[in-house]
Amino acid sequence: MKSLQEIIDRAKQKGPVGMAVVMPHDVATLLAIKEGIDAQLVRPHLFGDKARILPLLEEAGLSEKDIVLSHDESGALGQAIASVREGRNKLLMKGSVPTPDLMRAVLDKEKGLNTGKVCSHVVVAEIPDFGRLLIITDGGLNILPSVDEKADIIKNAVALAHALEIELPKVALLASVEEVSTRLPATTDAAILTQMAARGGIKGAIVDGPLAIDNILSPQAAQKKGIKSEVAGLADIIVVPSVEVGNVLGKTISFFTNSVNAGIVLGARAPIILPSRAGTIESKWASIALGSLMV
Repeated sequence: MKSLQEIIDRAKQKGPVGMAVVMPHDVATLLAIKEGIDAQLVRPHLFGDKARILPLLEEAGLSEKDIVLSHDESGALGQAIASVREGRNKLLMKGSVPTPDLMRAVLDKEKGLNTGKVCSHVVVAEIPDFGRLLIITDGGLNILPSVDEKADIIKNAVALAHALEIELPKVALLASVEEVSTRLPATTDAAILTQMAARGGIKGAIVDGPLAIDNILSPQAAQKKGIKSEVAGLADIIVVPSVEVGNVLGKTISFFTNSVNAGIVLGARAPIILPSRAGTIESKWASIALGSLMV
């Protein structure tokens, strides 16, 4: 798939899935939910403060008949997660609840959606005139992941790429330089992960690094530097060394290229839609479609 519209169209073919939404106390979230309803992607179940949600429904073009509404705000997060655990909903979406609170509840070993795997945030960016979708991970959850955690982060992103019908995704391990140096941990981690993939520890993808951002995005830059790589200039997935780098990269691409970025969390028992509070309605809507596709 080469566009978010293709993702939306493919998700529509699967039919609507139940989606638990935690504290949708803003119009932008409700407008994205309305898009999901209109496209028959989701059947939303809202968990939050009924007194705050009801006045916003009309503004978003929704009515109570369109949704299921649970109105105990103090227990909204636990109730939403329980609805996913019990199979009543297949997706979890963040509204106004803080991300750390949401993920703390998701990772609870007894009452959450923990699978024992690393959860990671994955962004799919549709960049004008780029020619393909670009997957970036992890700019949302893992602050400074270890090599083993990065391996799981890669596997989550590869699973998503396969769902997007990218049969053998090219995974670039981002660093500031291409040379391996013990003074730059991102480069040594990248070298280990590249070797791990070469020996079958990461399957279904071509993994290479360390690679600087110019060589990841530009075949010409890689050629000028004499870099011989199946990934350089052709990457489908960029794996960043830290959450700061991922956060800055995703937002910079969005700001300077007017890309639309859809983001979800993978690795839990269900996909989690974790839109930015400052994200556009289009971005939130695309994230719902992406999550629906991954169910």
